[in-house]
Amino acid sequence: MAKTIWLKDGTEAIIRELTEGDLDLSFAFFQGLGPEDKAYLRVDVSDREVVWKRLRNERYVDIKRIVAEVDGEIVADAALELNPHGWERHLAEFRLIVASEFKRKGLGMFMAEELYEMAIQEQVEEMTVQLMGPQKEAKKIFERLGFRQDAVLKDFVKDVKGQRQDLIIMRCSLDDIWNQIESYFEEFEGMASQEMA
Repeated sequence: MAKTIWLKDGTEAIIRELTEGDLDLSFAFFQGLGPEDKAYLRVDVSDREVVWKRLRNERYVDIKRIVAEVDGEIVADAALELNPHGWERHLAEFRLIVASEFKRKGLGMFMAEELYEMAIQEQVEEMTVQLMGPQKEAKKIFERLGFRQDAVLKDFVKDVKGQRQDLIIMRCSLDDIWNQIESYFEEFEGMASQEMA
């Protein structure tokens, strides 16, 4: 699976599966993230061994990972986490992080569209996302995708500095997320047509 896309500014990007051969590229991507993005990641991506284990999916759950690549470098990372054998088999957890210089260019929506297609194939009914309280910008992005806050667990998780944070759980049906993606791309195409006129 590899798809070529064009962002709002005309940048060409390739969306593809993340593989074990991407260790160096993946590690470089995470090292290049700003402090605010790194602060709320689930694992310590400053440790190369942790990034390697992540690539190998060394967990019981099934995780589908994709990346966006520009000029040979990873600029976005996304995942769909499935639990096909448990009581959450109708759910999938949605994860997405985009490099700062590629935010607000439509890349997040392209990645969301790919995760949506994967979720359909896996017969997922709803997607969830988990955020820490301070991730207000990320929360707005997910709300734009159709996610709604479902629960807040006070002081439930710790950030990379060891400080306790609220855990926000958001949820979205596949129909809702598709409506938001479709609406976004209709607007995106409309803007492109006006620019060409």
